[in-house]
Amino acid sequence: EGIFEGPSTPNRAPPGCLGLLSGGSGDLTEGRQTLPTPKVLLSPAPCSPPAPFLLILVPSAPSHSSQRLAVRDTWGGSWGHSGATPRARTVFVLGAAPSPPSQRELLGEWRRHGDILQGDFGDTYGNLTRKTLLLLRWARSCCGGVPFLLKADDDVFVNVPAVATYLATWRHPPAQLYLGRVHWGVVPNRDPRSRHHVPEGLYPAPRFPPYCSGTAYVLSRQAATAVLEAAPRVPLVGPEDVWVGLCARRAGVAP
Repeated sequence: EGIFEGPSTPNRAPPGCLGLLSGGSGDLTEGRQTLPTPKVLLSPAPCSPPAPFLLILVPSAPSHSSQRLAVRDTWGGSWGHSGATPRARTVFVLGAAPSPPSQRELLGEWRRHGDILQGDFGDTYGNLTRKTLLLLRWARSCCGGVPFLLKADDDVFVNVPAVATYLATWRHPPAQLYLGRVHWGVVPNRDPRSRHHVPEGLYPAPRFPPYCSGTAYVLSRQAATAVLEAAPRVPLVGPEDVWVGLCARRAGVAP
């Protein structure tokens, strides 16, 4: 009892954020495809004004507590409060825990750190696209004023001051910025035994459009919004970085 507690939501949370966290809004629908918003099991507090300059969104897994601790203690810690670098905030995004004891551990971690966003879907490789959808929706609804999003895996190291300073000192960055290591001319994996399998019926083209590696990439607020708005018109292919690239292409956003 009490394992799946609701998120902590301040009274002044934006209406869109309250709707997302209560499961009452956030579905994306166009044509015949609907991308429902999963129930949110745990959530960080919404961003309070002024919003951070950089919102760092880190997909993780329930069992990766040591990776999350390492990120908190190093590159994902608190930045910008001294004024030396632009302010950044880190949020970890997870799926459902595999067991009640595992969920209890996550609940304790959430209470200690307040930086976990958890959706009610299986935490599997095949659901990375759903996890990405959730983190983008949370960013739009609960941290809407942030200029830039950085999505990074929990097993990498990011020089956050360098990234934030680079973005802050860029005189005329494109409004729809999609920045990262770009993959060009990637051929879809048609092997049904592979976890990267993309059926021809789901995506028949011989190559993917250019897309940024899922290891780490930056989206401006406008680009993230464009990706979300294009999402219902894009097939939910398994590799999440490919899916983001397909949404970006559909929205006219180039990496």
